[in-house]
Amino acid sequence: MDRHEQVPDDDTEGERTASPGESAADWTPPAPSQAPQARSGADDRGSGKDAGSAQPGADEAAEGKAKRGRKRRLYLFLFLGVVFLVVAAGAAYYYFFYASQYESTDDAFIDGDIVRVSPQVSGQLVAVPVADNAVVKPGDVLAKIDPAGPMAQLAVQKAQLSEAQASVGEAQAQLQKAKAAVAHDQSAYQAAQVQADNARQQAERYKELANKAGNAAISTQQLDDAEAQARQYEASARAAKTTVASDQAGVTAAEASLQSAKAKVGAAQANVDAAQVTVDNLTVKASIAGQVVQKNVNVGSYVSPGSQMMAIVPRDLYVTANFKETQLSDIKVGQTVDISVDALPDVKFHGTVRSIQRGAGQAFQVLPAQNATGNFVKVVQRVPVRISIDSPSPDKYPLGPGMSVVPTVHID
Repeated sequence: MDRHEQVPDDDTEGERTASPGESAADWTPPAPSQAPQARSGADDRGSGKDAGSAQPGADEAAEGKAKRGRKRRLYLFLFLGVVFLVVAAGAAYYYFFYASQYESTDDAFIDGDIVRVSPQVSGQLVAVPVADNAVVKPGDVLAKIDPAGPMAQLAVQKAQLSEAQASVGEAQAQLQKAKAAVAHDQSAYQAAQVQADNARQQAERYKELANKAGNAAISTQQLDDAEAQARQYEASARAAKTTVASDQAGVTAAEASLQSAKAKVGAAQANVDAAQVTVDNLTVKASIAGQVVQKNVNVGSYVSPGSQMMAIVPRDLYVTANFKETQLSDIKVGQTVDISVDALPDVKFHGTVRSIQRGAGQAFQVLPAQNATGNFVKVVQRVPVRISIDSPSPDKYPLGPGMSVVPTVHID
């Protein structure tokens, strides 16, 4: 009897069925260990067949993947090259069309000739009519000091001036009196001199007559009387002359007294002027136009000379730019400058280079560097350059000393 076996598949897991002519008793199931071996051998044969047929496809896939990797690397290198060329072109453009035509620095700030307001006399403030950030003009009152003491001193000095002026009047009167005495005594001297001259001539005539005619013409008594009278008048003339000399000395003394009185008037007037200056200085006024800042006094504060009450920022502001010394070779006075203020980034200011300081900033320090001692490390120094702000006017914007700016000098 023929037997037909059904090859077991994966679903029946190796089960076998009997043919129609075979009884169930004649069928014997295979051993459990034989089914896995048969299936394993079949799988090995199938795998070998599949591997042999799939080998060319795997090589093609690997080669395609390698080509795609080489293309990606090529594209990456091309991209990096393009980026490098663009950056290099940008750098070259920046240098040739910007950097080579400008010099700039961020070590710059707005500056101004700030006026520190201090009193010239001591005293207590009775009025402070200005407030912080107030705009003032030259001559505006900033503060007033109590005038009681200085005004009293001024009154004393004026009284002393009046006394000195009265002394001048008295000295002038004495001088006039002395001059009048000189004139009077000079006249008396002249009269006495005339009388003395006449008496001397009379005595000489008597003496000549006596010598010619003897005692018959003139007696000895008459001759002696004439001589005595002449001598008397001569003595009177000498006395008058002495009086005139004394009066002239009195005039000289009176003139000296007048000069002394006038000098006292001058001294008294100087004292009055000094007292008046003190009184005038009781009112502190603005010397320039600008804005009041840092006001640190109020009504009732006691101030003294040298103590700062407030400061005035001038309207005329400028830029102090500290350029490196290696940048100065192309910077010249008169070159135009573009100014960018950090506080006003949307406003473009324009200025002009006004001056370049002769010397680096470190040379003017309180303790300048002593490079002749110790180790030396070269550091690029910075030199202040003054730049004016030409347009727009700084008055239109809230600008002040110390604000950061970036000046760009046109060096072409």
